[in-house]
Amino acid sequence: MTISAFAYGIAGLRAADMRVMARAQNIVNWQSQDYQPVVPDQTTGINDEPIVKITRAELTGDFPPVDLAAEIVDMKMAQRAYQASAQVIRTADEMSKTLLDAIA
Repeated sequence: MTISAFAYGIAGLRAADMRVMARAQNIVNWQSQDYQPVVPDQTTGINDEPIVKITRAELTGDFPPVDLAAEIVDMKMAQRAYQASAQVIRTADEMSKTLLDAIA
């Protein structure tokens, strides 16, 4: 089964959005009492499209539950992934237009 470039791009946008939302939630609640951070786990689906599953972190030790530096770094990586997915959609759109112009 094949999946279109548009579907890959949209799946990438959704995955990046979920990662940003999870990290933002952790940053907002980093000083909350007994807060259990969420962890976005990005994998691939049946057609190799990106999928993000959100789970609660297992807390161990005396470390702070939220590492602000790691949260911000992952947010920046998710931002770049979002931009790349948007570019995939733009490129697929341009290719479709070129193909339709060649046929017409």
